[in-house]
This record gives sequence, structure tokens and C-alpha cells, in this order.
Amino acid sequence: MFTACLAFSAQAYVQDPQLTEYRADKGKSSVWLSHEDSSGGLGDVGSSKDSAFGDEGSSRFRFKRDVSNHDFNSKPGLSQIVSGLPANTDMSFSLYYCDKKGANSPTQLHFGVREVIPNAPLAGTVLADAKAHVKDLALAPQGDNKKCFRQVAVDFNTGNNTQVEIFSLLEVDTSQELSLDKELEVRVDGFAIEKK
Repeated sequence: MFTACLAFSAQAYVQDPQLTEYRADKGKSSVWLSHEDSSGGLGDVGSSKDSAFGDEGSSRFRFKRDVSNHDFNSKPGLSQIVSGLPANTDMSFSLYYCDKKGANSPTQLHFGVREVIPNAPLAGTVLADAKAHVKDLALAPQGDNKKCFRQVAVDFNTGNNTQVEIFSLLEVDTSQELSLDKELEVRVDGFAIEKK
């Protein structure tokens, strides 16, 4: 009982943290904002049945094979405004990241926490951010359902903010020779914010 309460409180700040509602609504959400334009070459964000934990649901970021023009400098992904945080508090933002392309993957995840600017997503001052590559995650905690999901985290202080924007974005290393024989895709799931 006590453990379940702790698990709930760790994820209570983030809405739909396991992306199960996002999956049920086929990638549509009132709380998650997608940053994408697949037909414009800016990447695709959608739902996936793969899951780190529990019921099916995660988000897939990718560049699709059947799109003729790609801007690999764009960063498709998700963000959410998280409210009700205590001000001036040390906290941690974590999520589970899956990249099946191995140590030489040309993709990484850029994730973090920003101040909120109303009606201007991804424009606020970054409070903390980090980048994660699959080659560095061998010892990271794994998801229960799909072992490719590995936990990544970044610590931050809320400062004067009681709401923040969390984000996770796909980045492509454009210095590598890129092939779309396999779509450049990753998945994210299991989002949480908790006090340190």
C-alpha cells in the first residue's frame, strides 16, 4: 500500500504519464503537445502500442521512409505543461527511452524542463536539460514490458515556477551517413516528476 502511494505521488504531476490515454486516442491528447510535421519533412510523432510498464501506450518519434524530403535538423517530439509544483524545490524529471538501433545509432533524445511561456511551446528558458544515447544506457533501469526502454533523468530546481514545460525531442546526428532503410525512430514512455 505504501509503495503504491509513493509510485502514484511520483507521477501525479505529469498527466497521462504512461501515455495510455494518448494511445487510446490514437496520438491525440489534451495534455501532450506534439511537435511534428511529417509531410513537411519535420518528423512524425504518434502513438505506439509498445510500453515500458502496464497497459499499452508510448509515443514514437521518427522520420518516415515514405516521405521524400527530410529536415534532419528538426526535432520531433512531445511536451507538456505540468502544474502544481512547489516553488524553490529540488526535483527530478525522468522518462523511459527506447532506441533499438544500437551503439552506432544516429539518434539521441534531448529532454528537459523549461519555464512556461503562454502560447509559445518550447520557447521558455531551459531550467535543466540533458541528452541521452542508447550506448550509454546499458546500466540504466529497464522497463518491465519492453527491455529496450531505459530510464533517463535530469535534476532541476523549480525556482519561482509552480508550472514548467517538460519536453522530449528526437535529435539526429547529421554528421553520419543516414539511411532510412530502417526508419529513424525512438519511443518514450513512463514520464515522472518527483521531489529530490
